[in-house]
Amino acid sequence: MIKALFLTMVSSILFLTGCWSRVEINERSFVSSILVDKGKNGKIDVTLTFPLPNRLATGQSGGSLSLGKPYASLTYSGTNISQAFHKMQVDLPRKISFGQAKLVIIGQEMAKEGIKKILEFIIREPGLNINLPMYIAPGKAKEIIHMAPTFEKSQSRILLGFSKNEIALLTTPKDFFETVNGDMAVSILKVGKRKMVSENGKKVVWVGTDGVALFKNYKMVDKLTSYEGRGALWLRNTIKQALVTIQSPTDHKEINLTVLQAKAKIHPSKNEPYAFDVHFNVEDDLAESDSTIDLSKEANIKKLELLAEKDIRKRIEAAFTTSKKTGADAFQFGEYLSWYKPKIWKKAQRNWTSIYQDKVKLNITVDLKIKRRGTENNPFWTKELSS
Repeated sequence: MIKALFLTMVSSILFLTGCWSRVEINERSFVSSILVDKGKNGKIDVTLTFPLPNRLATGQSGGSLSLGKPYASLTYSGTNISQAFHKMQVDLPRKISFGQAKLVIIGQEMAKEGIKKILEFIIREPGLNINLPMYIAPGKAKEIIHMAPTFEKSQSRILLGFSKNEIALLTTPKDFFETVNGDMAVSILKVGKRKMVSENGKKVVWVGTDGVALFKNYKMVDKLTSYEGRGALWLRNTIKQALVTIQSPTDHKEINLTVLQAKAKIHPSKNEPYAFDVHFNVEDDLAESDSTIDLSKEANIKKLELLAEKDIRKRIEAAFTTSKKTGADAFQFGEYLSWYKPKIWKKAQRNWTSIYQDKVKLNITVDLKIKRRGTENNPFWTKELSS
């Protein structure tokens, strides 16, 4: 009995000692974004951004203290990311932690050379989440750090909003890891300068979205335009709040439809070995109309639905056609074939690039319904014309 009690007390003491390898929070530097560029002499430039806790404090009146920018960035070079990272760690008084990293941005030159080394670092670094959003910068990725963080305290939060609100295509390292060929589509950012009232009218760096990069074997090989990029969002089944603009069949004025809900179903065709049936169910809201078309008539609503279906099909076809030209199966039709027709895929796998370019085709159907027209069937100003 005494022996059992003694063992219980010893066990309790051991559990109360805490973790032997713990590192206090105030001894860490938390990475918020990872930016990777092609460096000089075959090296890789790695830029990490960090929030600065001592500058995130708020004053008693509720406003932020004027302590400078609440974030910092460091750039180091190495033959690989690990080498650059360890050089950086030597010069920092705190231990770098990737547990709070929000996104990865890759410069276009680096993307064209290939991102295998980047993915290798991500999958082996235990603190990194493989579901981080990825973006391609049109020039150097590290230029993004000069962006004015309007509405937010850091650039990473703004860029996260692009994926969260489905403005940009959400692609992660995990998506690349799950491919068998390294073919994928990644959103491209747009960087420019613009005068902003929030910055006292000064010209500052701003960032938006601009098309989609096509990857083949982990290398960027082509780019989809903004128009084609919307088709990529449809094929990746990530459309939720898109705007579809069509021309009225009566007076050719613009009518805007907001996508409320969209679901895609992709299956290999039963009749053709390398054809895919792509079906979309879409529900729309009539957002705005510059046309005098009578929206109280069901026949006119049907005409608008057909026009919207045609516009969506054209975008999808444009994205698919560009991917075929480069042989980049960025939308993973080979995966669908391996799931549903493994015997055909086994024969086609070795020559999939040429088969994708020459034989793969899509049978696209879009079933779109306008669910809501608003409180007025027709523009309010048409009443004044008729009175």
